Amino acid sequence: MTLIFETREIQPVNTEGQLETVNKINGYISETSDLFGDVLNRFHSVVDSSAFYEAAESILTKIEQPVYLAKCAALASLREPGGTFYRAKLWAKINDLLASENKANKKELTFGQVCKQVSVHPTTAKGYVIQGKALEYVEKASISTIILREAPTELFKYAQRQKERAGEYLIEAAKFLNNKPNATFAQIHREWCFKNGSIAANLDIIKPSDWWAFGNPKWRQEDNFIGSIPGEIYANALYYFAPKAGIAVDPMAGSGMLKRVYDDRERWQKDSAFDLKIYLFDLHPCRDFIKKHDARKPLPIKADWIFIDPPYFGQSKHLFYGDLASAKDYSEYLILIKELIQAMSKSLNSGGRLCVFLPKWSGLRPENPNHDIPADVYSFAINEGLIWIDAAFVSRGRQQEPASAFKNNAAKRARRMRSDTCVLNVFEKPGVENVKHI
Repeated sequence: MTLIFETREIQPVNTEGQLETVNKINGYISETSDLFGDVLNRFHSVVDSSAFYEAAESILTKIEQPVYLAKCAALASLREPGGTFYRAKLWAKINDLLASENKANKKELTFGQVCKQVSVHPTTAKGYVIQGKALEYVEKASISTIILREAPTELFKYAQRQKERAGEYLIEAAKFLNNKPNATFAQIHREWCFKNGSIAANLDIIKPSDWWAFGNPKWRQEDNFIGSIPGEIYANALYYFAPKAGIAVDPMAGSGMLKRVYDDRERWQKDSAFDLKIYLFDLHPCRDFIKKHDARKPLPIKADWIFIDPPYFGQSKHLFYGDLASAKDYSEYLILIKELIQAMSKSLNSGGRLCVFLPKWSGLRPENPNHDIPADVYSFAINEGLIWIDAAFVSRGRQQEPASAFKNNAAKRARRMRSDTCVLNVFEKPGVENVKHI
């Protein structure tokens, strides 16, 4: 790793004049000026990384004056590796010292005054405090922060952006770096987003209307299962249409996205306090928590909420095995879908709800017929005695897919719109038993 130490930007330190004046102005008559001068001069001149780390740890242990610590933080910020790490720790200590003085009614300096002495905006300094507190969180979790000393500045900035989860972010970063010491910041952040979602995704989970588009999906498809829909679809379907308690089933579970989303419900359930039992089935289970079952037959358990995302007609042969994915024509596909709807209707408790997620089919050529698959599913469900409750329309984001420009232009030339929307139809099974929905 390259060592950067820009001594040309550091002004000579006058510990007997300038800093003593700072002390007097702010009411500090310190007996540690000589100690600080020795430590700071050492900090100023050290070049070797290990010596820098040793000097920084000495400052954290021995110096108790906020202004002195801020001066050290300013010096630390001029070098890498380690500068960002120790700047954060120093500002966290400054914050603690000022808080202790305030609690003891001995406060002679404000946070803003300390910032002014080192020409750092208070908002910027508060960001450093957040980073430092995140490091303390990691240490309190009994996880070594040594590997984070050489982490890039961007890692700490992104940890700060996680706000109350900054410490969790650095814990994940430390674990990732311990396994892959040469990992880049981008790789670390991508791993965090895969597990926890980006900030934009976390703010954009539950939609207020029946139009759902997820530009920054939090729950993304897994590398070994490319057929997953964004987990936000499950989150919204649960939030709006599932009971607070009962049995929820995905009979075509794929990679088990429903479980991932439900286990992470603290991020989207708001004050709903869901207490559901989740059951997952699939014709070809690919996870040990998914049981084998053909969804064209009634489930082995009665459910209060069922979500099905069947293979899409004409679009799924390369993704899935099974008759639905490989149906030779639309008539065969409809026969299979009808069997599916009949089986799921029989699997519902009275008052239970069935969510069916499908797009319409539009062939690429003008002579190809359009098939309104959601409408056909609606007819099957009504014939089974289910009641239509609601619908949501979900963007598939196909216009933004890689190499989609050719297909977009072809659609315009042929005056034939591409299928870019899925419909989530929601049905309810009537009966005397009432499930309390949200």
